[in-house]
Amino acid sequence: MDELARARAELTRLQCTERTLIEQLLAIRVAMETQKNKINKLVEERPSPINRLPTELLARILSFLLMRGSEASAKFSEDSPTLRKNLASVSRLWSDLILNTPSFWSEVVLTRESGAKSLMTQLKRSREHLLDIAILYPLKNSLDAQWDVLISSRDRWRSLIFETTAVDVFSDIMSKFNQFKFPCLEDVSINSHSYDYPQPLSPAHFPALRHLHLGGLHGPEGFSMATTLLTTLSLSNVSIRDQSILPRIPTQSLTALTITHVNRFRNLDWVLERDTLHFPALHRLLLDVVNPCRFMDAIVAPKLEHFNYTHHSGSLFGMDNHTFGSKFNHVCHFTSKPRSRLEILDNSSARVLCQAFSGVRCASFPAIDIDPFFMATCPSDGLRPQSPADSWESLERLSLFCGVGAASWNVNALAEWLAKRRELGLPLLHVELIGLYSERAAQMTTEEFSFRCKRLRDYCVLDFKGMRLSRTLRLSTDNGLLNVRADNKDGITLKNWRESPLENMDIF
Repeated sequence: MDELARARAELTRLQCTERTLIEQLLAIRVAMETQKNKINKLVEERPSPINRLPTELLARILSFLLMRGSEASAKFSEDSPTLRKNLASVSRLWSDLILNTPSFWSEVVLTRESGAKSLMTQLKRSREHLLDIAILYPLKNSLDAQWDVLISSRDRWRSLIFETTAVDVFSDIMSKFNQFKFPCLEDVSINSHSYDYPQPLSPAHFPALRHLHLGGLHGPEGFSMATTLLTTLSLSNVSIRDQSILPRIPTQSLTALTITHVNRFRNLDWVLERDTLHFPALHRLLLDVVNPCRFMDAIVAPKLEHFNYTHHSGSLFGMDNHTFGSKFNHVCHFTSKPRSRLEILDNSSARVLCQAFSGVRCASFPAIDIDPFFMATCPSDGLRPQSPADSWESLERLSLFCGVGAASWNVNALAEWLAKRRELGLPLLHVELIGLYSERAAQMTTEEFSFRCKRLRDYCVLDFKGMRLSRTLRLSTDNGLLNVRADNKDGITLKNWRESPLENMDIF
C-alpha cells in the first residue's frame, strides 16, 4: 500500500474514533443530567437539619419552647395553645411529634376563652401523663362547662395555679374543690382578693400537697393547716393581715417559708409572743415585711441556714437596740436587699442584723449598702469605733450586687474594714462583685472600676461576675483569669490582671 492509501486509512480511523468519542460524550452528558436530577430529588426529599435530629432531642427542644422557663409562674400562658399550634404547623414531623407526645399536652390552661371541647381534646392527648393546671381569670358564665371537663382528670393533677379577682368565681371554685380529692397534687398557688382562705387545703383533699403559695388572702379563725405535710409555704400581700393564721401554719414540716407584705399595711403590728413558733426543719426564711422584729422574736428555727431580708424605710430593725440573742447564730447565708431604690438601710438596722446573724459565712447585699454594714462608728460606751460587720467573725464570702445606683457606692469603708481584718491576721475574704444585666443598671467608667479594684484587691480575693462597663464591656472571673467580652466581639482572657491597673490594658 502506498503512502497516500495509508494516510487515508489513518484519517478514516481517526474519524471513527471521533464519532465514538462524541457518542460517549453525549452519553456522559445524558448520564450527568440524570445524576443531577437524582441529586436534586434526593436533596428535596432529605429532611432538614432540624428534622434529622434524634426524636428525643427534638422533643426536648420543643418542650423547652413550650415551657418558656422553669418557674411555675412562667410556665403557664394564655398563649400556650397558640404556640403549640404554631410549632405543630412547621412540618409534618413536628406535628406528629407534638400530637403524639403526652407531655406536650400536660400543661392545661383554663382561661375565659377556653372551650370545653378543646380542653377535652387536650386531656385526651395527654393520656396518663401528670398534669400542670392553670385556671386564670375564668368567667362565671362559662365556668361550669369548663370545670366538668377539667375535673374529670383530677387524679392526674400535679400542680395548680388559680388566679382571679372575682370573689364569686373564687368562692365557686373553692366550693367545687371541697367535693373532690386530688391524690397527686403537690404544688398549689392561689392568688385572689377574696376575704377567706380556702378551706379544703387538708390531707383529706390534698394528701400529696408539699408546696403552697397563698396571695391576696387572709384567714378566718377556724382555718388550720397544722396537719398537712407542707415543705414550702409562701404567704404574700394581704395574706398575713389576720395574724391568727401564723400559729396555724404547719411548722413541723416546713423547710422553706416566705412572707411578703406590702407597704400600705405598715401600721399592722405583730401580735406574737417570743419563741412561740417552732420550725424544727426550716432551712430557708424570706421576709419582706415592714415590721419583722416580733415575728423573728416568735420563731425558733434550729436548722435555719438561709435568711433573706427585704428592708423597708421605717423598718423597726434597729429601734430600741432590739436584740435576738443567739437564736440565729447558726445561720450561714445572709441576703439583704431594698424593696425599692429609695429604701436605704440605716446603720442601726445593719448592726442589729449583723449581731443577730453573727455566724454568717456568706453575705450578699447591694453595693450601695456598704457603708451601713462596714462604716465604723463610736459606740455610746466610748470604746473604739466598731462597724456592724465586726460581728461576722466567721465571714468567708461577700457578694455585692452592682445594679441600679451602684455607680455611686463608696468602697472606702469596705477597704478599711478588709485592711483591719488583714492586720488582725484573719484569712483573706472572698469578695465578688456581681453585675445586674439591665438597661437601667448603673454603669461605671473604667477609671472608677479600676480605682475600686485597686482599693480592694490587696485585702481580699476579688472576683467579678457579669460586671458591665460603659454599656459595652462584660467582665467575669474564672479560676483567677479575667474574661472580658465586648458587645458583638470575641472575648479575651487576661492572666495577670490583679497586678496591673485595668485602665492601662489595651482592651479598655
